[in-house]
Amino acid sequence: MIQVSGLVKQITDGHSNKSILDKLDFHLVAKQSVAISGDSGSGKSTLLNILAALDNADKGVVQVAGMTLNTMSEIQADQFRKKHLGIVFQQFNLIDCLSVWDNVTFPARLNGLPIGTYHNDLLDQLGLNAHKNKLPVNLSGGEQQRVAIARALSHQPSLVLADEPTGNLDDNNSQGVSELLFGLCKKLGLTLVVVTHSPKVAAFADSRLLLQQGRLHTLPNQPPNQISNFVSA
Repeated sequence: MIQVSGLVKQITDGHSNKSILDKLDFHLVAKQSVAISGDSGSGKSTLLNILAALDNADKGVVQVAGMTLNTMSEIQADQFRKKHLGIVFQQFNLIDCLSVWDNVTFPARLNGLPIGTYHNDLLDQLGLNAHKNKLPVNLSGGEQQRVAIARALSHQPSLVLADEPTGNLDDNNSQGVSELLFGLCKKLGLTLVVVTHSPKVAAFADSRLLLQQGRLHTLPNQPPNQISNFVSA
């Protein structure tokens, strides 16, 4: 699903260039999840942006779902994101003037996909059916993030990217949102990459990586958290 080889990304630090991603190699098979942690400024979000074709590597090869991202035109990158990616942001990034239902179904409509049972089931599994006609401003932070997860899964993308998805939530909401995000991606057979500072969130992933000095290092798996029962339904 993801194959990154020799990835280099540099930033200007004063009068010199600094490599925040330094000959980085990264491989993730389809339908697996990985959590990437690291200090602030270590390049985690930059890596996520490169995987989303929102930023370009200075050197190296980045392939996602069989497509080479660093050779894409802007139009091709737009089409790649529209069809193959679901993104969950820390700040939710919902469309304020649209209802929960319209926010959730928006990516599917962009792709010309039918709207119906799948999306109703998403709302049901995320505990959002009672809120489907509400505007985001009338929801709690945890509810808004669940809407953001449903939106990211709306078009059944090949890859889901989540950047600090629980960063604005308290511990209880963070636990619940993590269970839902990892559980639904596992149930739907989607590949998931999560950037997080939280060891509790990272524990849900199939594998854990630490980004340090421009390289990825494997961390030992912690005992998995108990995922909600719906993932095996």
